[in-house]
Amino acid sequence: MTMPDGQANASGVVGGGLDLVLALDGSGSMGSSVVLPDGSRVRRDILQQQAANALVNSLPAGSNVGVVEFQSSGFVRQTLTPIPDAGVTSAINAIVASGGTDIRDGIVTADGELDANGRAGTSKQILLISDGGSTQSVAVAAAAAALADGYTVNTVGFPGAANSTLAAVATAGGGTFVNFSNNPQDIVDIFGGNSGGVLVGVDGVEITDPDGNTFAGTVDALGNFKVPAYNLKLGANTWTAVATFSDQTTATSSLTLFGTTNGGGGGNPTAPIPLPASGLLLGLALAGFGVARRRRG
Repeated sequence: MTMPDGQANASGVVGGGLDLVLALDGSGSMGSSVVLPDGSRVRRDILQQQAANALVNSLPAGSNVGVVEFQSSGFVRQTLTPIPDAGVTSAINAIVASGGTDIRDGIVTADGELDANGRAGTSKQILLISDGGSTQSVAVAAAAAALADGYTVNTVGFPGAANSTLAAVATAGGGTFVNFSNNPQDIVDIFGGNSGGVLVGVDGVEITDPDGNTFAGTVDALGNFKVPAYNLKLGANTWTAVATFSDQTTATSSLTLFGTTNGGGGGNPTAPIPLPASGLLLGLALAGFGVARRRRG
């Protein structure tokens, strides 16, 4: 049996894997504490670590993750690496509060990492977390440049963040801004995949399998979804996915895999079709989600 996975995102790229660069805030203010609903306190940098690790642990096979730290400047802590990988976890946990907040350089550094090590045919994402602000014009310009390179920039605001700047950055980067200023305790659950595709503006995915059965796909924070295992039949096997976005637009695309006879005398009548080497993703033919988005009537 083969088990296709897929990924939908607000920029309309669905493909053979995910290349995600986490741009994490290492500024001094991240050492401040936030009060949780139970009255306990946790440092913002620790909460950032927990959230980033939860997100990485929720990603599907075929995902590569890199880690960029930005403070007074940006630098790569971990190049894009197939997960699971202890180096990614170590890089996330090594980010502690110190320095300033250069959001622009965080984006530029993440953009450069995707240029250097991103894989052909993947969905390429930058996810930036910050509790501070930066010169908006240069940060927005960096996000627009990343989008021009084919990379979506999503932003997350912690308490103290300049939300207008982060929102403008996400808009320029073709992504989504999520504000955790008032509910920072929720970020770990959401990053762990418990609240749908909030980071990429995807509310849900409805999938129709080759037999005509329709079901809802469970979507994680970055829009990843998985469909049930399926025995390929001889000839064409077509899946159709309809993504619904938070702005009430929808998009439809499909993927066809072909079942073939096995060689050598009367074995299994079908052979599993190799899916992309970057991971079992429903993706290579599903490139039209963003381009084909239409307003629901």
